[in-house]
Amino acid sequence: MTNKPSLHIQTHISRKLKRRREELNLKQRELARLLGITPQQFSKYERKADNIPAHRLYQLCKILAVTPNYFFDGLEEISLSSSDQSFWLSCENIIGQRVHLEMAEIYGTIRTVKILKQEP
Repeated sequence: MTNKPSLHIQTHISRKLKRRREELNLKQRELARLLGITPQQFSKYERKADNIPAHRLYQLCKILAVTPNYFFDGLEEISLSSSDQSFWLSCENIIGQRVHLEMAEIYGTIRTVKILKQEP
């Protein structure tokens, strides 16, 4: 069984990896080649299907020109908690507002969440 804090960290690192790769206009296959791995393996890192080993994270830092802190910055801004019946996600949105979502009776997978500004 996956440890929830570990999954949260994996998700955060995977998102940061994808964001930085896109900022540099790199394709997955290009970054995979620079790392000496298959594009399929790299895709697993971004989809959090596999953990990124420490030596690979070090390589990524050098290639993407970031410090290891880049991948961990902002971790404390997101929290996920649960009970037997519900999940709560708490995070800070792009304009600094704290957002709390309660999800109860989950039967499927949430693929995209869009937060719309409520009109007065």
